[in-house]
Amino acid sequence: MPLRPSLPWLLVTLTTALIAMIFAAGSVHKAESALAAGVVALVLVATAVRSQSPLWRRSEPNADVTPRIALMQTTTLIMLAYLWCGLALLAIYLGTNVHWQHGWQYGTAMLIVAVGHAYYLSRLADPHDDALSSRAAIEQAVRIASCQAILIGLSLIWLIGSGKLSSLRGDWAANQLFLAGGFAIVCLCGVFIKTNAVLSERPPAR
Repeated sequence: MPLRPSLPWLLVTLTTALIAMIFAAGSVHKAESALAAGVVALVLVATAVRSQSPLWRRSEPNADVTPRIALMQTTTLIMLAYLWCGLALLAIYLGTNVHWQHGWQYGTAMLIVAVGHAYYLSRLADPHDDALSSRAAIEQAVRIASCQAILIGLSLIWLIGSGKLSSLRGDWAANQLFLAGGFAIVCLCGVFIKTNAVLSERPPAR
């Protein structure tokens, strides 16, 4: 299923959750803040599953869906995850009374990563740019997605095991964002890897 029809309501949801988390964090309502971050993660993952899972059940090849399109969909959602987390970090640590000296640094880094994904997406969307749409390039993207999922997954295990989610310092909001954003990206990578594997096993449509 195409992702574009889902983008308006997705952006409204992300904006609403961003505002909710800023106000909740500013009032030190940790449960409500975590809920807002969790909603974003679940919505992004649900959008990916909704748009790509129908492909997993089809036995016939679909000429309208290619690994390149699946990669574009995943890249869009991962870009939104980094963008949302970056904006939330900057808004909370520069615009509220919650203080953590590294908040703006991580927020800026996530925005830079989001811009990088946006550039990559623009290259994928260009029909005249074949460098990133070849079979070899797609397989390289799959390997990168696998490595990213493993590294972020290990980081989340460490984050949970370290007890930082119950931190009394000002980094508590950042830890919530790291957990929610990381979970979303791991799941999004998994959805793309699954979709690519299914599409690669099918013969091309005639």
